[in-house]
Amino acid sequence: MDDKDNIQDILTRLVRIETKLDDFANLRQKSENAYSISMQNSKDIGEIQTDLKHVYYAVVGLGIAIIGFFAKVTLFK
Repeated sequence: MDDKDNIQDILTRLVRIETKLDDFANLRQKSENAYSISMQNSKDIGEIQTDLKHVYYAVVGLGIAIIGFFAKVTLFK
């Protein structure tokens, strides 16, 4: 009986090890997926920052144009 119990214990441990190895494979796949998503997000953030800079310059230019227009209208009547 003792040998049978040892064999059963070894089989149980082997199943646990195989399960953990499968979990590691799934974890690796998930981490690679998360990494690729984070890299794409980084590129998207860079594009958003560039677009925001262009909007900022447009708003500043519009403000200067409005100030210039009102200065022309009020000063050169």
